[in-house]
Amino acid sequence: MAILSALLTLASCAPQAFMIKPEMRAASKSGLNFNGKSMAVVYITDDDKRDNSFNSSLANGFATRLEEDYFGGAQVIELFEMPYEKGANISCRDTLLSLVMQSGKDVVFLFDKPEFGELQVGDPMKLLGDKLPADSTYSSAVTIPFTTKVYVYDSMDKEDKVYGFNGSRKIITDVFSNGKTGKSVLQERVWKDIGKAAEMAGSAAANSFLSTWKEDNFLVVYYDGAEKGWNKGAEYAYDFKWKEAIEQWIPLLQCKSKEKKACAAYNIALGCFMSGQPDLALEWLERSDSYEPVSLSKNLRLKIKQYTGRE
Repeated sequence: MAILSALLTLASCAPQAFMIKPEMRAASKSGLNFNGKSMAVVYITDDDKRDNSFNSSLANGFATRLEEDYFGGAQVIELFEMPYEKGANISCRDTLLSLVMQSGKDVVFLFDKPEFGELQVGDPMKLLGDKLPADSTYSSAVTIPFTTKVYVYDSMDKEDKVYGFNGSRKIITDVFSNGKTGKSVLQERVWKDIGKAAEMAGSAAANSFLSTWKEDNFLVVYYDGAEKGWNKGAEYAYDFKWKEAIEQWIPLLQCKSKEKKACAAYNIALGCFMSGQPDLALEWLERSDSYEPVSLSKNLRLKIKQYTGRE
């Protein structure tokens, strides 16, 4: 919830400001910052259909979880296959940079081939129900230990390097039988319906790359008693209705005062940033500076770069 505090109590012809304190996206637990960046997920394929099915579902679950966190569930993260080449160094910068160029995305996640441990098959458990198929009256829990490696390259990161992450997990899924099927057969059967379990594992693997949140403060400028757009825009900003606020501030750019135009452009930059458009926000700050330097612009520009990992 925003906290309103008057910071300047000057004459009505001078700019005034109030503070908002929104919860802001910060860097992920991995230390990498993906805010405002486009993404692609790439996974290795080879001649093993089992590996391919697993890796495809793993990558899909991973991408879906990132979409839920960063893009409100919109399906905007593209998935790509990358054929396995024996001896190739897929974790090198040149490989990941090539994938960035091919995908046209800011950030690329690359999933290596999964490595599986020995499958463990539990004892069959009788299922309740009179209308079950004869070959599905029992359920056995199969545990699949696996290790996966994911390489991340952020083309906008100042470090300009590939980050590698390893993860070891266990998938537990049910396989149905008549209760007499051998364990070796059940171990093979589990791969026919591994997709859902692999997607869930991919979703869990994304946890390290999800946003963290922290409270921050920003200033909104207005002129009390001046053009009505100032107060109306301030009201919308106070309620975090940034689209409506920007619509009020845009006409204020037509005024003759360079100071007012600079402050309006600053407000628009803030609104763009709060709406998830950091690049556009920086453009508006440049426009604000072109009218007349505003002291608040420097701090907003710094915060935009901090929150998008562009320092």
